[in-house]
Amino acid sequence: MNYKLISKLSENVSPEILHKIFLFSLRFRLYKKQTKFSNLQTVVFDKSFENPIGLAAGFDKNAEVIPGLFDLGFGFLELGTVTPMPQKGNEKPRIFKIPEYEAVIQRLGFNSRGIEDFIRNLKKFEKKKKNIIGINIGKNKNSKNYFSDYGFLYDIVEQYADYITINISSPNTPGLRDLQKRENINKLLSILPPPKKPTLIKISPDVTEKELNEICEIAIDSEKINGLILTNTTITRDKLLSKPIKNSWKIEEVGGLSGPPLKALSNKIIKKVFKKTEGKIILIGVGGISSGKDAFEKISLGCNLIQLYTSLIYQGPYLIFKILTELSYLLKKNNIKTISDLVGTNLKP
Repeated sequence: MNYKLISKLSENVSPEILHKIFLFSLRFRLYKKQTKFSNLQTVVFDKSFENPIGLAAGFDKNAEVIPGLFDLGFGFLELGTVTPMPQKGNEKPRIFKIPEYEAVIQRLGFNSRGIEDFIRNLKKFEKKKKNIIGINIGKNKNSKNYFSDYGFLYDIVEQYADYITINISSPNTPGLRDLQKRENINKLLSILPPPKKPTLIKISPDVTEKELNEICEIAIDSEKINGLILTNTTITRDKLLSKPIKNSWKIEEVGGLSGPPLKALSNKIIKKVFKKTEGKIILIGVGGISSGKDAFEKISLGCNLIQLYTSLIYQGPYLIFKILTELSYLLKKNNIKTISDLVGTNLKP
């Protein structure tokens, strides 16, 4: 499938339709897996990753195209966000591409076919040891009890996941970000069973300094949390004002902003959290990764692993091989033998 041709024709086509076309191509495994890079292998959660580049949650919400995604070269996948019951999410249109920045504003609102469909799809996949899978869980929009949704999902997905992400930071579900407050995180953790799988919390880049300090303290002290995912999308628009945008009305659309305009904010949070947690917890960096240099930078700031999604929309299925090639070269150029040797060094690519 000629992804570049599809991209050229995409200006007048709904982003959600384009996403379905991409999923279709992955379902039939139209892309062949590329070469491995020995210097990109790393060990996190006592598991061996072929490389540190993962797929961020939101792309394969229903665990539909797992083999096809691994074909692209990802070292791991984070599937979901999955909710207990099926829900359509917010009204359409709800995704807005900003090509001038290779960015996206979206307010999907945890559209999901629900946990039953999700697990059914997972069971179809013949998982091998090298296939590292994280599962991202969230609450239903109309749920009366936020906490019970997470407890319910956690119990179900634990046996299928290599790690579990608790998503309390999407800006597109009313009240969800309130769960980032200390008292609410503690209440949420109190209902979870002693974890058998590594558990992470995904946080917002828009947290206050006080909230960030409290989240770091909880992550260090709690036996139920192994790490943080930094970060979700942002509701800020500061980085979209430096050059003209053809359809400038999109900036005013409600939703989370992702892509290159998020990178600096995400990196700022990563740097702060690594300093506060002193490398005691696992950090997964997300936000604005579209090159090997971006990947190198996030790892050097303190991330053990990284994830991407938006750049895949603009650059297509061979992006992962391109990033891995550049990242491998940058490690050699800087005389760094392994990914773990790069973590927290603050080296420039």
